[in-house]
Amino acid sequence: MFWSSWKMSPRWQVGALACALVLAAGVAGCADEGGGAATASPKARVSGAATTAAAASGSPAAGTSGQPSAGDTESTPPSWVPPLSDDEQAARDAALATPEPTRLEGMDENSPYGASQAVGYFLNLYPYVYATGDLAAWREISGDDCIFCSSVIDNVTELHNSGGWSDYWQQEITVVSYGYDPSDSSRLVFETHIATPDRTAYSGLPIAPHTVAGGETVINVQVYWSEGHWIVEEGDVQ
Repeated sequence: MFWSSWKMSPRWQVGALACALVLAAGVAGCADEGGGAATASPKARVSGAATTAAAASGSPAAGTSGQPSAGDTESTPPSWVPPLSDDEQAARDAALATPEPTRLEGMDENSPYGASQAVGYFLNLYPYVYATGDLAAWREISGDDCIFCSSVIDNVTELHNSGGWSDYWQQEITVVSYGYDPSDSSRLVFETHIATPDRTAYSGLPIAPHTVAGGETVINVQVYWSEGHWIVEEGDVQ
């Protein structure tokens, strides 16, 4: 659950991070603008999922029949795929071949900068899991009690097990501000603004495409430093 006092309360140590993770460009910089809490350099570089992910050959891919290939990993592959048109099959193949986002530089650093990188990586995974159904990395960074994280797992599993998927989309993530839990400095909450384009998702029986409207969304992400890395405790869409 969220600590309700996090939003710019005087009881929190608060800083403002000027940090834009522009996935289309693949590079961004973060600089601490408040409180002296963060240690990040303005020259720090991070990589977006669109340009620095692993090779597509390592990602799940569907065969020409629409069924997963024999070499698929344990990534919640669909249990049944209805017949698809040629265009739908091509869209599905492209989605399942989406490269997995790489872990961002510094995200395992115990600092506000490291925490912001972990938040960026977590949000980078969101379009990836909807496109591929591969939830391994999402589960790894998600806390056991994270309701937001669990809801994404449930939605992605239901979508892909019914033969559906989403086209991968690029998004721009801006970390606006952060605050510490006054009782435990290992817990931080970040306010992020995410700009997304319109994109196409495929679901239903038979499978049919529908447009998911883009726009700007504000998501607060709470993370906790534990055993040498950041864990996402909760996400809250405003």
